[in-house]
Amino acid sequence: FLFIINPVSGIKNNQMIAKQIIQILNDHHIAIDIIYTKYKNHAQEHVLNMKDPAYSGILILGGDGTINEILNGILLRQDGYLPTFGFLPGGTGNSVLHDLNYLDPVSALSPILKNTIKYIDVMSLTFSHHIEYSINILGWGLVSDIAILAEKLRFIGQLRYDIASLYYIIKLKTRDCQLIIDNKTYIDKYIFILIQNTIHTGKGMKAAPNALLDDGLIDVIFVNKAANRFELIKLLAKLSKGTHIQSQYVQYEQVHKIKLFPTVNEAVNIDGDVKNKTPVEVSVLPKKLPIYY
Repeated sequence: FLFIINPVSGIKNNQMIAKQIIQILNDHHIAIDIIYTKYKNHAQEHVLNMKDPAYSGILILGGDGTINEILNGILLRQDGYLPTFGFLPGGTGNSVLHDLNYLDPVSALSPILKNTIKYIDVMSLTFSHHIEYSINILGWGLVSDIAILAEKLRFIGQLRYDIASLYYIIKLKTRDCQLIIDNKTYIDKYIFILIQNTIHTGKGMKAAPNALLDDGLIDVIFVNKAANRFELIKLLAKLSKGTHIQSQYVQYEQVHKIKLFPTVNEAVNIDGDVKNKTPVEVSVLPKKLPIYY
């Protein structure tokens, strides 16, 4: 295996967790090469540029952003190399690991040690000049605003998301957007849109409670212009249990493809990292990625 460790991801000491995992792998006589990431996109650059890789699997100790880097590095290769991914929780949100119910690093090793594999869907994100990939989320509108401000407030710790959320709820901005969903066109104002492959986003929030990692569908949550500040606060409070989808202000669809054409093009939130700009087309690659599960 190649074992990629993001030592600064999340809120725990990933270097200590990594030592424990390395010892267990050694005890099971599993050969590993180890890489500690040193800067943003280091993991993506490394796996993209590996020459003649012989690894059957890549183990990842990091957050959703680290997973996204490695996913893109592998799928952007030209040689078709596709190792099996092993996810170990080492981030703040661990959205993918919440779906898999592997929130303890040692427990998450179990399918790796047993060599049990399943295939999950991948979202293909087509922008004006390039393609990226995701197995978690693309968010537009309020959710991107919150992520940008929360990153600037990183020095205050976990409260940064609450403060950023409150700030943008008070501002309450709606945006015009044309949507093409499975070849049907809609035009309206939205507060935010979440496009998900996973149930979870953020820190255990069940934003798309009906999502499955391998159903060949994308789950889309639309929050429309009618929600006022008070209703939006109530709505966001329901995210942890997934009951927000019962709200009259929320539309929840499972689709194969969606295109966003906002009046004003802005950056989107991809697996926790705000980057690129709309327009964007999101489609599903069914059961594209092998993972240990």
